[in-house]
Amino acid sequence: MYLWIFLLMKILGKTIVELAHSYKDIKKIDDISSTPVGYQYIVVLTIYVDGNMSTFNSHNLADSLEKDITKLEKVFKTIIHVNPI
Repeated sequence: MYLWIFLLMKILGKTIVELAHSYKDIKKIDDISSTPVGYQYIVVLTIYVDGNMSTFNSHNLADSLEKDITKLEKVFKTIIHVNPI
């Protein structure tokens, strides 16, 4: 059973990274982790954006990415922390 969870998260993690890379304003992705909740997962990650981007715009970007990731099968909730670089 643990091997199945590990393989699922490797596949899901790759999909999450691909989704995040589709946003041109995301400069870097870091600290992707997940916690099982029943048969789904809570996904937590950190994204880095240009330090000149406003807080409002960077959080709108994170909200959009959260919605896209949460639409994935097996994802219950997504939490994104935004850091400027």
